[in-house]
Amino acid sequence: MTATRLDPAPPVTRPPAARPRTARLVVGVAGVWLAYVVAHTVLSGRAWWWNLPDLVPPLVFVAVPVLLLPLVTLARPRRRVAAALLVGALAVGWSSAGVNAATLWHRPDPAPADAVRVFSWNTWYWDQLVATGPAGEPIRDPDRFYRFLHAQAADVYLLQEYLYIEAEDWDPIRIDDLDRLRREFPGFHVAVSGELVTLSRYPIVGERPLDLRPHLDRAWSDLPPAESALPAYHTVKTLRTDLAVAGRVLSVYNAHLYVPTVGLPTRAPDTAHDALARHDLRRANVRAIAADVAGNPNPVLLAGDLNTSPAMRLIRTLPDRLVDASGALDSPYPVSWARYGLPLWRLDWVFTSPDVAVHRYRMVPPDGISDHHGQLVVVSL
Repeated sequence: MTATRLDPAPPVTRPPAARPRTARLVVGVAGVWLAYVVAHTVLSGRAWWWNLPDLVPPLVFVAVPVLLLPLVTLARPRRRVAAALLVGALAVGWSSAGVNAATLWHRPDPAPADAVRVFSWNTWYWDQLVATGPAGEPIRDPDRFYRFLHAQAADVYLLQEYLYIEAEDWDPIRIDDLDRLRREFPGFHVAVSGELVTLSRYPIVGERPLDLRPHLDRAWSDLPPAESALPAYHTVKTLRTDLAVAGRVLSVYNAHLYVPTVGLPTRAPDTAHDALARHDLRRANVRAIAADVAGNPNPVLLAGDLNTSPAMRLIRTLPDRLVDASGALDSPYPVSWARYGLPLWRLDWVFTSPDVAVHRYRMVPPDGISDHHGQLVVVSL
C-alpha cells in the first residue's frame, strides 16, 4: 500500500495586533477624558478656579466618548480597558450633557380649565436691542416688543433684564416703563425689584425680593457699586411673588442668576469683578432661593434665566423640594440660548414643588429680539 502524502495545513492568520504605542495612546486618551469628567463632576460649582472648564458645551460629555469608541479597535490587546474607560466617562458625564431622555416616556396630564399659563423670558435689556439700523446700531421698537409679549397670552409674566445697558462699560441704566406696562396689560398686578418684573392676572398678596448678600461667603466692597444707577440689580437676583390662585397661594420665583465669569478665572481682589466673587455671588443666589423655599409652605414655581448650563453642577444645589420640569418638554435636547444665529445650549429653567402639576412646557423662539428663548409653562395646583 502506498502512503498518501498529506500537505501541511496552512498557518492560521490573525489580524495583526496594534502597535503597543497606538494601544497606549488610545487607552491614555480615554483615561484622560474619564479623569476630566470625574474632576468636572467633583469641582463644578464648588471650585471658583474651575470656571473655564465649567463653560464647556454640555453635548461634549456625550460626543467625546461616542467619537472615541471607534478607536477602541486600535487598542488591541487593551480594547476592553479602553472601552471600559469610555463607557465609564459616558456614564459619569451623562447627567451633564443636557440630554432630556424623559421626553421619550413622560406624558403630562391634560391641563384643567383653571390651569395657569406662565411665561418666563430674559428680554435682553427690555426693548433696547429689539431692532438694528443700517450700521448695526440698536433701535428701540417698543411696539414689536409688546406684540411679542401679548402673543404669549400668559396669565403670569416673569421678565428679566428690565433695564437698558451702557454699551461701553456695561453698567445698568434704570428705566421706567410701568405706565406702558399697565396700559398694555390692564387688570394685571405688577411687582418690580431691580431688573425683575412680575406681571400677574392673579392678585399679588405678597412680594419679597431675595437679597443675596446674607448668603455670601465673604463681603465684597463694591456690592452694589457706589455709582450704580440700579443698586438692586447687583443684590437682588430673585423676586418672589405670592399669587392668589383658585383659593390657594402659589409662590412664584422670578430668577436671573449672575453670569459666570467669561474666560480665564482671573482675580481682581476685593471687587465683584473678581472670579472668586462671581463664583460666590452665584452660589449665594442659589442659597437665597433655597433658604426661602425651605421656609415657604406654599406650592412653588421657580423660573428664569439661571445662566447655568446642564454641564454646570450648580444647578444640582437647588433644594430637593424643587423638581425639574424638563420632562414635560418635547425636545430630547432643549436649547434656550443662541449666539451668532446658532442655537447653543440651555440656560433657562423651570422648577416646581411636587404639588404643582406641569401640563405643558415649551421653549418659545424670541423672534430675533433676544438671545434667549422664552419659557411657556402651563401648571395647576
